[in-house]
Amino acid sequence: MENLDSTVVTGPKKRGRKPGSKNKVKSTRSSKKVSYLNAFSFLEQGIQSLSEALKKATIQAEKEIEKLEKKHAKDLEKIKAKSAKSLGIWKDRAKKNLKKAKTTSGRRGRPAKPKVEKEAARRGRPPKNEFRQGGGRRKAGELTKRDIILNYVKEINQPISTGDLITALHERSGVRDKKRFSQGMYTTLTQMYKSGSLIKTDGIVTLGATS
Repeated sequence: MENLDSTVVTGPKKRGRKPGSKNKVKSTRSSKKVSYLNAFSFLEQGIQSLSEALKKATIQAEKEIEKLEKKHAKDLEKIKAKSAKSLGIWKDRAKKNLKKAKTTSGRRGRPAKPKVEKEAARRGRPPKNEFRQGGGRRKAGELTKRDIILNYVKEINQPISTGDLITALHERSGVRDKKRFSQGMYTTLTQMYKSGSLIKTDGIVTLGATS
């Protein structure tokens, strides 16, 4: 019985602060609010500093642009003045040249063409040449190509090749351009073969019956 009386019966342990305790328990909700407010304040300060930096950069850029515009305006004025000066110089030169040209002006104030000194013509009759050079109407009594060819074939009085005939006539003609001379002679020879005044056999030319 003594043992039972000596044991103290204790109840369940209570949670929380003991009566008379001065320790304060911080609330987690209030601490979270404080941290959010601090974050927002830091963010606001960052935004404000960025806006101020942007304003400063804008002002600096405007100043630089203004400087460049003034510099370009000065350079443009210099170029205009230089071009106007050079234009005035060229106008003065043009007026002087025009006055010089008008001293020997032609009709309607236009500058006269420079006179070209002609070479003195040779006196005396031109050398006789039975071969005609150049176009125009044939004079009376002037020999044609047909007459010249017939006269030469009759003069040698023997068959001759076409090439030798044209070479001999070219040497007599005194014409420099042999190619052009030969073309004209070949055309005339073809007509003479057709008319029968000359006969061509294996490249050899002889007199025809109608010559």
